[in-house]
Amino acid sequence: MRFLIIDDHALFRRGLKTFLGQSFPEADIDEADSLEAGLSQASALPGYDIIFLDLIMPGGTQLEGLRKARDLGLSGQIAVMSALEETELVLTALEAGARAYIPKSAPEEVVRHAVALLLAGEAYIPSQVLKSMRREPASPSDQAPVGGDGPLGSLTRRQRQTLMLLIEGLSNKEIARQLGLLESTVKAHIKVILAKLNAQNRTQAALIAAKALGRPG
Repeated sequence: MRFLIIDDHALFRRGLKTFLGQSFPEADIDEADSLEAGLSQASALPGYDIIFLDLIMPGGTQLEGLRKARDLGLSGQIAVMSALEETELVLTALEAGARAYIPKSAPEEVVRHAVALLLAGEAYIPSQVLKSMRREPASPSDQAPVGGDGPLGSLTRRQRQTLMLLIEGLSNKEIARQLGLLESTVKAHIKVILAKLNAQNRTQAALIAAKALGRPG
């Protein structure tokens, strides 16, 4: 297991390295104090399981590091760690290729959980972003719960639209194209859908929905 921390703040790097070392003692942990040095190291020494990247590094702008990582084929390993927590910025970072967005204010157990998810091949989206998607609708007609009986009654119209396309076997990218959404927004909707249906994965959610709709499983 190998981690790389790219952050210009030495105190934060040391603190995160100590925490990761205690939480995942089998991991080898490297550091870089600049975006250029970090991406150069990641390219020269491929195979990092997770690259922890500060969102804004000296001499760059928001998301520049993510874009450069994506150009180098590293975006699938990137976990953004930032003091910025605005929902739209989080979704934009995920759309730009980050596998996770971990606020620097997150408590230790949340960071540990996020890292464990990434090591298991999953993504991590901050809980406040998921909550904001539930309570801050883009339009009442799309986001109000549909209601009615059955397991689908608690879903909003947008969530039900997403689920119907999921049943048809569409990928997140295809669902995003159909609904005019960011792919990261679709991922967030699916995470909420799984939670509401008590489903462990997309396949189980699709089976629950198909049964509720009277479709063959």
